[in-house]
Amino acid sequence: MGQIYLKAVIITLVLLLFAVPGFVLKKLNMIGDGGKKAISNILLYVCQPALILAAFTVFSDEDYAAILATPRTELLAGFGIAAAVSLLALLAVFGLCKLIFLKHKNRAAADVYTYVAMFSNCGFLGVPFIKMFTGRDAAVAVMYIMVFNIVFAVLIWTLGVYLITHDRKEISAKKVLINPTIIASAVALLMFFVPQINIFMMKGVRELATIPSALSTMTAPLAMILVGVALAELPIKIIFSNPSVYVAGVLRLIIAPILTFAIAVVFYKMTSSYIGGLSMQGDYIFLAPVIAMAMSPASLIVAMTEHYCGEKELAATSYVNNTLLSIITVPLIIMAVVEIWKFV
Repeated sequence: MGQIYLKAVIITLVLLLFAVPGFVLKKLNMIGDGGKKAISNILLYVCQPALILAAFTVFSDEDYAAILATPRTELLAGFGIAAAVSLLALLAVFGLCKLIFLKHKNRAAADVYTYVAMFSNCGFLGVPFIKMFTGRDAAVAVMYIMVFNIVFAVLIWTLGVYLITHDRKEISAKKVLINPTIIASAVALLMFFVPQINIFMMKGVRELATIPSALSTMTAPLAMILVGVALAELPIKIIFSNPSVYVAGVLRLIIAPILTFAIAVVFYKMTSSYIGGLSMQGDYIFLAPVIAMAMSPASLIVAMTEHYCGEKELAATSYVNNTLLSIITVPLIIMAVVEIWKFV
């Protein structure tokens, strides 16, 4: 247990250290407002799509052989269940936040808190955490985290954008469909379920896999550099002085994973007779969404508020405050979930 907790702390601290270059460069006036906008655009429209594309199309030879050996119908059923658990969990948290922040005087601030509570750092942190609890089936477990990421991406570019902008015009069907992250999700799933067209795993051109792999690894560093820039513009005391930020933190780090766990248990009970036959997938279908929802807030909130000219200071404050709190909560929640699941 101590080793797991230590690893969780190290992962979170490493993520926070990525913010240092952005903080220093901003203090030295080497990054202006134009620079922040450019970083947010690269993060939202290049790195995030690459993250999803890489997860479903780039594997080691051993993992790929195991995935190909699994019937497509089994994987499709598992993906569908994981997506349903993820969607219901995210919407349940949204509904709860609306009730809690219903009478908040500042609507824009309340929506930032709702965004923080709903959307987790599921891709950047969820992947290394789920790998801690899986063995040779890590690639499959990671895919279920990325199924959560696809549901997350659809909601973050619809409901998430609305929470930041309060403008329904920003979430038209056309804008959603031509969004690079949504397009990347569709292409990734197509390549996954029709492996004959997965160019990233074809012999002779495997070097092409470097493109999504390299771009996806830039996501966390760029996101945190942007956070560092935003922090350089804030007095430190603001990070810890807003009570509502702590309310959002409790919702994000404790209530959200508990709600997701409850939904996962219900789905498990409803589908257990069928799930028992899914040889490779096991409990990952249900545990992946819970682990994803236990993570610290999505660093994309800083990029989105920058991109859409939203509540930038509040977004950075909430993100850093809750990420620091997650050093305590994340390993405890995950260890509790894994242990309790044994009795489900």
